[in-house]
Amino acid sequence: MLVDMTLPLEEGMQLFPGLPSFESERSVSDETGAITRRFASSTHQGTHVDAPRHYVPDGPTLGDLGLDRWFGAATVVDLRDRRGEPIDAEALAASGVDTEPGDRLLLLTGDVDHRFGDRDFFEEAAHLTVSGAEWLVDREPALVGNDFLTEALTDPERPVHHTLLEAGVPVVEYLCEADAVADHDSVEFTCLPLNAPAFEASPVRAVARTDGGDP
Repeated sequence: MLVDMTLPLEEGMQLFPGLPSFESERSVSDETGAITRRFASSTHQGTHVDAPRHYVPDGPTLGDLGLDRWFGAATVVDLRDRRGEPIDAEALAASGVDTEPGDRLLLLTGDVDHRFGDRDFFEEAAHLTVSGAEWLVDREPALVGNDFLTEALTDPERPVHHTLLEAGVPVVEYLCEADAVADHDSVEFTCLPLNAPAFEASPVRAVARTDGGDP
C-alpha cells in the first residue's frame, strides 16, 4: 500500500511563526483558454526537508546530497504514546528500535494528524530534545523524518537543529498519516525534494510503501 505522508500545499494552511504564507493565483489565457497558476511559497512550507545549510553556513545544500538519500528502506519509530511530549534519548531508547548506520528513521507520534491546524500546535506538539538529537546522531542515520516539532520554539539558538544538521543529517518535517505507517517496523520511503541545488530546504512529496498486508 502507498501512503501519502505529505501535507497538501494550499492557501490558508498553518505556517511556522514568521514565515510568509503560501499564495497562488490562477490565470486563464485570453487567446488559448489555457489555465496556469503562479504560486509563492517558503522552502519550509508544509512537509519539507531541511538540508544542513539551513543552519550550517558551509554545510551541504540539497545539491550536495546524493539522490539515493531520498528513497529506500526506512525504519519506523512508533512514538504515538509520546504525542505532545518531549522526545528525548530515553524515549527513543525505550521505543526498542534497532538501527544501523545509514538507516532512514521515521519518528511518528501522530501530532500532525491530530494537532496541525490548531492555534497552539507549535506550543503543544511533541518536540525533540538535545539528548534525543544526540541519540539520533550517534546512530548515523541517512535522514530523520518526524511528524511533530524538530525542537521546541523556546530556544532561539536552535540547538536540536544544529546537532542534527552539523552532523550532516537532513530532517524531513511535518509528515502525516502516522497511523497508516507506525505499526510497521520498516517501509520503503521516498521524499524527493525539488531539483534546486543551491537551496537549504525544499517541499517534498513524502510517500511510504508498506508491505500491503498486516503489520
